[in-house]
Amino acid sequence: MPPTNIKRNSLLVPVLVFASILVLVLMLTQEWIFTFSPLKELELKLIDDRFRQRGKIELGDSSKVIILEISQESFDQIPSPYNKWPWPRSIFAHVIENLTEAGVKAIGIDIVMSDSDPLSAENDSMLVKQIKKSGKVVVAGKVDDTQEQKKLARQTNTDKIYENFQNIFFFADSSIGLVTTPSDNDGVYRRYLPYASVTTVNKHIPSFSYAILNKYYGMENDYVASRGDDYFDYNNKRIPQFDRYSTLVNFYGSNGTFKRIPLIDVLDDKDFKTIDEVDGIELNIWDSEDGLLQSGIFKDKIVLIGSTMPEDKDIFPVAFSEGQHSGDNLMYGVEFHANAIQNVINNDFLKKQSKFSETFFIFLLTGFAFFGTSLLRKIKLRFGFLVEVLNLIVVLFLLFAIYQAGVYFFIHAKIVTAVVSPAIGVVFGYFGSTAFHFLKERQQNVLIKGMFSQYVNKQVVQELLTNPDKLKLGGEKKSVTILFSDMAGFTTFSEGKSPEELVKFINGLLHEMTELIMINTGTLDKYLGDAVMAFWGAPLEQEDHAYRACRTALEMQNKVSEISQEWIQKGEKPLHIRIGLNSGDVIVGNVGGERHKNYTVMGDNVNLASRLEGANKEYNSAIMISESTYEAAKEFVLVRELDSIKVKGKTKPTKVFELIGMTDDEMAKQKLNSLADYCAALELYKQKKFVEASSYFEKCFTAENDFTSKVYLERCKAYIESPPDEDWDGVFVMKTK
Repeated sequence: MPPTNIKRNSLLVPVLVFASILVLVLMLTQEWIFTFSPLKELELKLIDDRFRQRGKIELGDSSKVIILEISQESFDQIPSPYNKWPWPRSIFAHVIENLTEAGVKAIGIDIVMSDSDPLSAENDSMLVKQIKKSGKVVVAGKVDDTQEQKKLARQTNTDKIYENFQNIFFFADSSIGLVTTPSDNDGVYRRYLPYASVTTVNKHIPSFSYAILNKYYGMENDYVASRGDDYFDYNNKRIPQFDRYSTLVNFYGSNGTFKRIPLIDVLDDKDFKTIDEVDGIELNIWDSEDGLLQSGIFKDKIVLIGSTMPEDKDIFPVAFSEGQHSGDNLMYGVEFHANAIQNVINNDFLKKQSKFSETFFIFLLTGFAFFGTSLLRKIKLRFGFLVEVLNLIVVLFLLFAIYQAGVYFFIHAKIVTAVVSPAIGVVFGYFGSTAFHFLKERQQNVLIKGMFSQYVNKQVVQELLTNPDKLKLGGEKKSVTILFSDMAGFTTFSEGKSPEELVKFINGLLHEMTELIMINTGTLDKYLGDAVMAFWGAPLEQEDHAYRACRTALEMQNKVSEISQEWIQKGEKPLHIRIGLNSGDVIVGNVGGERHKNYTVMGDNVNLASRLEGANKEYNSAIMISESTYEAAKEFVLVRELDSIKVKGKTKPTKVFELIGMTDDEMAKQKLNSLADYCAALELYKQKKFVEASSYFEKCFTAENDFTSKVYLERCKAYIESPPDEDWDGVFVMKTK
């Protein structure tokens, strides 16, 4: 081959490799052919991170939205018989009347009222009258645009199906906003729809926030934004599109950023008596001399009426989070709407980087990473690895610069630049360059030979990738909590059942137990017949492993109770499981042969957990936990002390407790209170006051049918007849495993 052709080929090959890498990057990141969800979700998470980097925006006097919250405080002040949900519509009518008098510009009721008032039709009439009289009210609606509903629409009168959008007060002045908002693939709410297209009626309906803005700006009730190439045109405002149908909400802060006023404070005027006022405490927060009406706080404002009660479940994960913990990004739906409204009023829009600009930077940075690192590899140094270190430094600098540029443009220019796609270009450019030069210098079979040597269990693959030494036999010492669960009376239960029926039941039960373990981030160790062994704190460390294990044990018992009810209805005996929990240091790692391994835990603390599961039989308890588990989780759990026992195979006694519930469980608190006599008796028992103790134990057994009290009652009687030795320490020695 002529030298000219050789030189041409030597230039053409890397260009073709680079072009292939560029096409791959664009295919993965630009959704030409498919959407690669992990990368898309990562890009969204980085938007969330930019909100965190930016922090809260103080609205001050620019805030035009006030949230009138339906809170527990408001519930507590509504007199009977109205203090039940749903409230009578007359309450909302009263609130609208007062807000209108206060000079508000718009009122949004973030409650879908699809049914008539359960107390009186007159209440509905009162609300209709006030909506018409005010002329400032937007009600919330929904649209069921499913295929089933479309079919029903074709078979019936379409207008009748969609005439009120699931809110019976739509007809009051035909002002409704759809409250349905889309979440992203990761379940986080970042976007807002200016309107929704209802295909069955071939009509655009404004979303809740934009319907309220129609009132605020004096627009027609059914006015909707028009869609351009990359923006929505609303009332001469160009609102940037995040995608073809939605905008990106520019959150001003976390939940609670907008001013909130309890609904009861607006309701509490001279004509309404709160609970406090019924009890003789005169407040009249609304229209007194220094009340809210005279303060002018609502003048020319938008008021959103919505629930901030957790049990209403109108709370969603959003892009803004002030902390790093789970739940820090939760926001009530009514405040989500408030952010969208304030964005439009303040022109606080986030603009997405154009596709052309994004593609250009992907091309530029991928090329720089590919050809730049290739040029650096031509530098000849005594220690060749230093060149690769230099390349890595360059790549890391580029990634850092891409990230920091994204943060800068977000904070200072309100532009959302792509971070993942150019970063993928840099990474692929670097690795493409690395692979290209590697293949040039070595035979292809050397690369293939070294790619894979052994497959590992997928449940621990991430830990093994992070710590390859774990592929070896052996393990490491870790603090964990171990759970053993076993079915009580399995032999009796299995009598009369076919093998197929029994296996099907056991598989179903083990599936439910395993799901709960996985949900609570536990590690399933093994199945032992109908028994389950699991642990928390490995392979990944968990500071709250005892708490997680206790919560799982309670959820397992609750699930078995549900299954048991179904089984009883079939004429079978009820099901029961026993659970033992212990916390402490164990050896955790891969155990087995070179070809087959099991990721498990070993040690005395594992054996103790197993013994505690069996020890439940002695006390007829459901969940027995060791003192170490209790000490690690005592801030979160409710227990009663069972005994100090010495299990088989152990020389030292162990104090054990029955796990009753979590500290936020009211039923568990009631149960613990009902065992007050037992607790008093146990203290007397430890003091060898067996006569007095037996009286309390008998009282508790009679009142609560408490089997553990019966066990101690029999012990007391035995000790009364034959007192223990002077050095008796109250420890009970278990005779069985």
